[in-house]
This record gives sequence, C-alpha cells and structure tokens, in this order.
Amino acid sequence: MDPAACFYMRLFKPGAPVQWGAQHETISHVLIRRNALMVYLVGHDTPVHPDALQLAPTAFHRRRVPDRP
Repeated sequence: MDPAACFYMRLFKPGAPVQWGAQHETISHVLIRRNALMVYLVGHDTPVHPDALQLAPTAFHRRRVPDRP
C-alpha cells in the first residue's frame, strides 16, 4: 500500500492495549469533558492524559476501499 494513501493517528478505544510509563494497561472507556479527552484504564478510578500513554497508531485510508467479502 502506498504510504501517501494512508494517514496514521492514535485511536483511543475500549479494549486497546496501551503502555503507561513501564506498565502495560488496557483502555476501559474514553470521555470528552470540557473539550478535553479523558482516558480511563481498567482498574483505575482516575483518568489519564492521552499524552502520557503510548499507543500504536492506526492507519486510515484516504481513498475509499471496497469492503472485502
């Protein structure tokens, strides 16, 4: 696939594995409050700022790609 046909960005969604410091965690849920993204991790009560998390980027196609059967 041509690299110019895709763009990459981090996609915070429930169940996605992330690295927070030296720990490997899983995203529980994501909220937007007062124009700020808040990421909650499984087993933690307080949100984590997205910049503190390491997450592999997801590729998005710039052109329409037909569905595979």
